[in-house]
Amino acid sequence: MTRSPLVAAPAAFLDASTGEPSCGAFYGPLPPVSLGALGLRDRIARRKRWVYAAVATDEMWFSLAIVRTGYAATAFAFAYDLQGNRMMLDRTALGPAGVARVSDDFHQQGEVARFAMGGTRLSVIRRGTTLHLHVKMGDLELDAAVDGRTGPPAVSAIVRVGEGLVNGTEKRALLDVRGRARVGQREVTLDAGTAGYDYTHGLMPRHTQWRWAFALGKTTTGEPFGFNVVQGFVGEAECAAFLGSEVVPMAEPRFEFDAAEPMKPWRLIGDGIDLAFRPGGVHAQHTNLVIVKSRFVQPVGTFRGTLRVAGREISVEALPGVVEDQDVLW
Repeated sequence: MTRSPLVAAPAAFLDASTGEPSCGAFYGPLPPVSLGALGLRDRIARRKRWVYAAVATDEMWFSLAIVRTGYAATAFAFAYDLQGNRMMLDRTALGPAGVARVSDDFHQQGEVARFAMGGTRLSVIRRGTTLHLHVKMGDLELDAAVDGRTGPPAVSAIVRVGEGLVNGTEKRALLDVRGRARVGQREVTLDAGTAGYDYTHGLMPRHTQWRWAFALGKTTTGEPFGFNVVQGFVGEAECAAFLGSEVVPMAEPRFEFDAAEPMKPWRLIGDGIDLAFRPGGVHAQHTNLVIVKSRFVQPVGTFRGTLRVAGREISVEALPGVVEDQDVLW
């Protein structure tokens, strides 16, 4: 079944006449997240926000994330060798909420997100149309400039996720990037690579589950290609393919995998989607703090298979990306 085309993102997160969220699936930037009177009673517990970014070159895949809840903060970053199919470095930091910040407006000038604790420093800073990514986590350093003038438009979504709950998200892919990274003693240039990001902010259910996949690279015929799909949570509203200069809506797929052994192959099956994913490494976080429990795994590796995008059959082989299984009580 063909999805309806994406429409232009609204100017405001809440409808001015009703005070209700401007729900829908869109192309273009997410407006600043303004929650108005939503969730006032338990906003500290329910409000979560994060920035996730990825950079892919012919050699490497880098991921970084800054997550801010009302009572805690998390940051992680990892470097994966695409040619050797191995995780080179994987770092995680946990801290109190005050060590992190994620802006209500992802498109403001200046600092959009940061995590700073001890020797760990991650930041996302916007200067003009360029997004600057900085990471210092032990033996992993990254400095990247992501050009927002390049690539397809974003896919954005504003969705009700429960009574009095709402989530906003913006994903982009295939953005030009320049910079450098150091992984241990290895120096890596990011020039001629491609980048993407996920900005998410909302009032979320105490028990939240989803499966997610994100990829950056090229089709078998050499066209720039990426995708963002999710099963559960926001669902189909944020599912999209990025092909050349276009963002095209896609159906919500089904993820098939062994939750007990995430390094085994995964499958993504759905209307217009038939993909196999081969993990080569996995970033994992497991937390049990009684009131907060989480199982979070994010394997990194490559996709192969076919997708139907804008009436075309697209084939991919060794397409770099990540999959994710998240089940959290927060």
